[in-house]
Amino acid sequence: MSDDIPTTDSNKGKRDSMNPLRLLHPVDSVIAALIFAVCGWLLYQTFQFEKVSFMLSQNVPPEMFPQLLIVIIGLLTAALPFEHILLRSKGKDIDKTRRYPIKGITWLSMGLLVAVAASSPLLGTFLTMVAVCVLLPILWGEKRLHYIIPFALLFPAAVTFVFNIVLGVFFEPGLVGIAFH
Repeated sequence: MSDDIPTTDSNKGKRDSMNPLRLLHPVDSVIAALIFAVCGWLLYQTFQFEKVSFMLSQNVPPEMFPQLLIVIIGLLTAALPFEHILLRSKGKDIDKTRRYPIKGITWLSMGLLVAVAASSPLLGTFLTMVAVCVLLPILWGEKRLHYIIPFALLFPAAVTFVFNIVLGVFFEPGLVGIAFH
């Protein structure tokens, strides 16, 4: 204990805020380290891509887009261990809901997303997006098809428009063969 700070209860918060370990949330720090490890491995993989000639390259070289996404994920992850400070200043306890086990719907959602992603070589990118936009809301209990169907068609169409038309990045058609160029 430092001699500068008297050991009264009124100074407890001051001592905690001066402790460098209290700046990092322990659980979020471990999660951030795991995300950084995955991002590092994925970034390494993008440097292994075959280089495309500048003349043949579309607007965005094949390695640049995933690298950009991975860097953005890394930047957002860097804030994760410090999130509890912001929430605490707003009077929220980040660990309150962590005391309960993860609900089954979370595991089902992850399983569904893994299954749909695994089928993407067959379905292609567009139909994979449509499948996710249909199946997840249904899994989560949405029964109003008049909301699901427009969402499942318009959202993938908008994403495809942005990437194909605006950015010039074309999606894999899959074995089914649906692609927009």
